[in-house]
Amino acid sequence: MKNIRAEFKPDSTDLVNFVIRHFGVFVITGFAAALLSAGISLLIKPLFESEVILYPSSNITEVRTMLGDASSEAALFGDDDATEKLLQVIRSEQVRDYLKERYDLAGHYGIKPSHKYPNTLIEEKMDKYIRSSRTTFGSVLISVRDRDRELACAMANDIAARADTIFNKLQRNAASGMLSELGRSYDLQLELVRQYEDSLRMEEGPASLRIYSTLETETEFLGLIRGRYLEALALSQQNMPYTLVVDRAVVAEKKAYPRRSIMVIVSTASALVLAALILFVAGGVKLQRSDDRH
Repeated sequence: MKNIRAEFKPDSTDLVNFVIRHFGVFVITGFAAALLSAGISLLIKPLFESEVILYPSSNITEVRTMLGDASSEAALFGDDDATEKLLQVIRSEQVRDYLKERYDLAGHYGIKPSHKYPNTLIEEKMDKYIRSSRTTFGSVLISVRDRDRELACAMANDIAARADTIFNKLQRNAASGMLSELGRSYDLQLELVRQYEDSLRMEEGPASLRIYSTLETETEFLGLIRGRYLEALALSQQNMPYTLVVDRAVVAEKKAYPRRSIMVIVSTASALVLAALILFVAGGVKLQRSDDRH
């Protein structure tokens, strides 16, 4: 049995003649591919997309006193470190758990508790439809896609708002944890000051001067502790802006996926290239077989 090898003649590479010779095949292939891809795109459920653009506030990274006094030289926006922290909060389990509960994402995505791995399926859906990324301008872009255009808009805005809530919660928890320790330190220092005051009433001469000097130092330290306590108390009750929203999400008017025109163009072009390749190879094989007969 003879081996059949595809050898292409120089005239077969003439693109113009090749297209003219198989023009009918290309027309039928292109029309069929365009019609099929358009039909498939109609069967795909459309997704709508809403986006939020926000910057991290300088409150995330700047050093403030607990009374909220910030440096006069502080920038309005946070730095790269603040952007990374904001992204971590947006992608945190706290935000994801909040969205799951608030929007019943298990039911919305059609995931039943009887599924083998329901939580994993929900996480995969969220990873697919909910995205957050850093832009070239140092801002954070939150995008949400969903079949329900209004829900996509609400979720995007909720994610941005939730980030602010989480930052304030972390701040209040940290300040509240300091209150008990500062209160205990204040009580101990107050007792020490009172002991020096009692000693001062019973002492005279050079000894009283030494006690007075020590009393001044300890009283000053007592005032410092009291100031820190008041600052922690203020922070435990404050709500500060940690995000600056540039563009809030709005309800999308057009679908984001699928793009029917792009699907049709790409599918048609791919079908034509494949048809051309098949015809080209078939033509080369045919020529080789003809040569073998001679």
